[in-house]
Amino acid sequence: MVGFNNFARYMEKRTELMFVEAIGPVLTKLRDLEGSMTLRDEDLRDELEQSDPNQMLATVRACGMSFANCLTHVMEGVIRSDIHRMTLDDELREFHSYHQKLGGSRTFEQLPSADFGSLEDYIEYLRSFIRVPAFEVGINGGAQFTRLMFEVETFLRFSEIGIETKKRDVLQSFGISMGSVTWSDVVVKLLNHDAHLPLQQRVAYVGERVRWFFMQQKEPIVHFMRTLKGSPDEKLYSVLYSKHAKLIEDNPAIKKMVFETFDAVVDRQLNQFMDLFKSTLQATFSNPWVFLKRTTARLDDDAEQCMLPSLDDTKDRIPKEISSRNGMERTVARWLGEVPMEPHRIDEAVDQVQMLVLKVYSHIRSQVCDQVELFCESFFKLPLLRRLEEDMNKIELSSVDLEGYKTRRDKLEKDAAANQYCLKEVKACLRTLSNFQIKSMATKT
Repeated sequence: MVGFNNFARYMEKRTELMFVEAIGPVLTKLRDLEGSMTLRDEDLRDELEQSDPNQMLATVRACGMSFANCLTHVMEGVIRSDIHRMTLDDELREFHSYHQKLGGSRTFEQLPSADFGSLEDYIEYLRSFIRVPAFEVGINGGAQFTRLMFEVETFLRFSEIGIETKKRDVLQSFGISMGSVTWSDVVVKLLNHDAHLPLQQRVAYVGERVRWFFMQQKEPIVHFMRTLKGSPDEKLYSVLYSKHAKLIEDNPAIKKMVFETFDAVVDRQLNQFMDLFKSTLQATFSNPWVFLKRTTARLDDDAEQCMLPSLDDTKDRIPKEISSRNGMERTVARWLGEVPMEPHRIDEAVDQVQMLVLKVYSHIRSQVCDQVELFCESFFKLPLLRRLEEDMNKIELSSVDLEGYKTRRDKLEKDAAANQYCLKEVKACLRTLSNFQIKSMATKT
């Protein structure tokens, strides 16, 4: 009996000692749990405060304005952003897949020329022949936009007159009198009839590509806002970006309104881009001879520094520029003058008019292709970046959005109550075990 009592006391002490030695990892786990639950409690309180019925609209607009500001940062290039990084191969395949799912809602030329039998041929042409920079590199943001400009310029240069200029078309352009219509008028009519539409259809492809690019930047923008906290450049940006990113991700109603507003603004810019580009093309084809005038203004390659020209340099340049423009007019006049007017030489005249139409269209196409990046920057990207914040500040809540907010707030209140109860239990358990550990260590000492 005496031996059993001693054994029982020994086992009690041994069990207590083993429990004290093993309590360290349990306390560590409880402290981590307490920290995470405390952080969760703070986040729930912040979201509850932001989702107050009296502040809902201001919260949504603030999130949208932060989202709009961060688009500029993403376009400037973010190294750590790894969302929606795509090679040009993947980008083109996803773009065409997206429009195939849309069906016939948007009409534009999907391939640059009939010589390309399929998308595979076009991709292989860009990869092997054109060798688009960063073709095989997965990128997003501003770098992807730069590569996009290279691709759409290549696409646009394949534009050609849709149908062959026939003898009937040339004769029809004269109307009822050979003397009242000049060859210059004939060329303008032929360009408007045969060349305007093909170029405009390929410009529609450019607009759709830019639109699709911006629609793919929504997730990278949110990712940039979310990953700012704790990053080396955290102090370079507003502290509200991280908070608003969490609200956008956790609150489906806010995310829906911000994304829908962004898509609506992108669609509006696409329409404005197309309208402005159409106006440019209409002005160009209505009087292509003015468009053919050249300028002598340029930067010398061997100049040590780039600087604005002085007044004397400008005075010297103006006569040269006027002379150059007159020279082009003389060249065009010579081309037109070489076209025979005699009725018995109409076949020869048709051939020369066809060549002249091709020359003028080739020059117009080259000028448009050279300036397509400028058009995209001026008519699409810059207006989008400048006006997006203004549109986000005009977001209004519908009855459906208010109902969604109410549902979300009810859920947040339940989650906050449950989290507070669990946090209270964890703190009580942590306090009990800590006291037990202290007493056991004191007894052992």
